[in-house]
Amino acid sequence: MKSKKNIKIVISVVSLVILILVAGCSNTNKNPGNEQSGATSGNSQNNKSSDAAATSNPTLKGIVTKIEGKKITISKTTQKSNGIIVGHKNGSPAAANDIGIFEVNNDTTVIVRTVSDKGINYTDTAGSISDIKADSFVSIWGEKDGDTVTATKVIVSIFKAY
Repeated sequence: MKSKKNIKIVISVVSLVILILVAGCSNTNKNPGNEQSGATSGNSQNNKSSDAAATSNPTLKGIVTKIEGKKITISKTTQKSNGIIVGHKNGSPAAANDIGIFEVNNDTTVIVRTVSDKGINYTDTAGSISDIKADSFVSIWGEKDGDTVTATKVIVSIFKAY
């Protein structure tokens, strides 16, 4: 009887060790430092721009929920340490409390970023304010004044599923 109990304990320990090894191996970071490599072609811009806004964190980022002229409301998103971007479901109480407002003007630079290969590659092209649409994912750099950010740069991301 005692040997059957010992065998069950040994099998449990071996199974646990295998599980830990498998989980550790599948969680490798193929892109250390979360650096993105970019494909550039045609009239796209260099992804490793020396522009300070390209290397700093955006003032706001999220999904566009409402556009009223030059005033745009977003549902803010955050990025977890594992790289996953999270936000709130439209219409939820949390989403109503986690909004950001930004304004665009003639001096706002808009870039359309086409993202592919699960976020590894992207191509930037010059855009316009009309490229900012409801349900677009945007990153905004600018000057904050109260609850509103006056955007100096907006990146509109388009994600390709391939």
